[in-house]
Amino acid sequence: MFLGVPKSMVVRLGWMTMSYGTVQLLRLANNVILARILAPPIFGLMAVVNAIRTGVELLSDVGIMQNIISSPRGEDPLFYDTAWTLQALRGLVLAALCMLLSVPIARFFQYPQLAVILPVASLFFIFTGFDSTGRPLVQKQLQVARLSVFDIGIGVVSLIAHVTIALITPTVWALVLGSVITGAVTLVSSFLFLPGLRHRFIIDPECARQLLRFGRWVFLSSIVYFFAMNFDRLYFAKHISLSQLGVYGIARSLADMVTLFVARASNFVLYPSVAAAGLAPVDLRKRLLRGRRTLLLGAAVGMGGFLAVSEIIVRLLYDPRYLEAAWILPVLCVGVWFGILTSTNDSILMGLARPAYPALSNAAKLITYAVGVPLAFAFYGFTAAVAVIALGEIVKYVTLWLLSHKEHLQFGRDDVLLTLAFAATAVVVGEFTRILGVGGGLQAILPHLLPGAGRL
Repeated sequence: MFLGVPKSMVVRLGWMTMSYGTVQLLRLANNVILARILAPPIFGLMAVVNAIRTGVELLSDVGIMQNIISSPRGEDPLFYDTAWTLQALRGLVLAALCMLLSVPIARFFQYPQLAVILPVASLFFIFTGFDSTGRPLVQKQLQVARLSVFDIGIGVVSLIAHVTIALITPTVWALVLGSVITGAVTLVSSFLFLPGLRHRFIIDPECARQLLRFGRWVFLSSIVYFFAMNFDRLYFAKHISLSQLGVYGIARSLADMVTLFVARASNFVLYPSVAAAGLAPVDLRKRLLRGRRTLLLGAAVGMGGFLAVSEIIVRLLYDPRYLEAAWILPVLCVGVWFGILTSTNDSILMGLARPAYPALSNAAKLITYAVGVPLAFAFYGFTAAVAVIALGEIVKYVTLWLLSHKEHLQFGRDDVLLTLAFAATAVVVGEFTRILGVGGGLQAILPHLLPGAGRL
């Protein structure tokens, strides 16, 4: 045991941290290089493409891969072959829908380029649909080291593909084709991932029923999750310029780096560990409490420090065209912290086969966005709308906490103390940067976090 965290989990989290850090450095390098080559409107257009692509995929998600991880039959060839067949068929259907809807979508957003871009981007659905089940099988077996090496390799391929194409054609096609090539390489590599794994097209009725039965709440959760995660991009795409949307996308991608790490660690380590433990909620809480507290304290300090220097990071990495991201990022970081707390609780509940609770908490977040963002934008402008995006994560956390209370899995007292640690770190690091003369300290941060204090 290490400060309450089992040694095996420490090792797995170590691999996750190393691989995720490496992958994010590759993505950051990719982002910064492309920002030097490409104009902000190109990132804005690609933000719309990615939102549509993610939406089409999530709106038909029935948790096929999650089921392999959580089901006792997950390693049965008949079960995972049925899952793979359903996934492949779904990918083909999604690609066809994306092609058919490309023109209406282009007309709705009033960006004619989408009519040409979306049919090409639809290849991504085919590639992901035919991905081998090797990764979820290895994830079920908690072989995090193998998953880590795989992710780093794909990150290198993505960097090379995007930058090479951008140097050849500094247009939106650098982002589109770079993503498609990365998807194709991921597909091929997935069949080399687990030696000896082969798939056959088969649909066993009993396996299919089990997959779809589990997937009912995952389907609903995915629909709500998509709109909750992409409402900002879809709304802003209709109300701000592509250039401003591109800058917002840069800030959002930087903020998401931390959220995605915790979500990934939760999905690849916490979720399968909880599913395999088979404990009652009360016993599970006792086992998780100390380890969760230790790990999230590190996240609180790291996230608070990141918030304090976020404006400096933007100014150092990006040219003046992207300067607006310097105030957007600190605002989003507040929401990211509550998103981190929520991600751990999501994975615990999914491991206990309670997919309804994450769906309901995402619904609360979506309602906050659907009501709050348009009102804030109409009365106070873009700054207030971005603040509501952060507020939505807080609403989601509170909703999930109330639902978790029914399962005796609440961590409210810990989370209050952890949030104070997050805030205190942001203040201390911010003041330290002010003393060093490289940042504005708390006085510079507050107007961003509280728009009424300086911008409205």
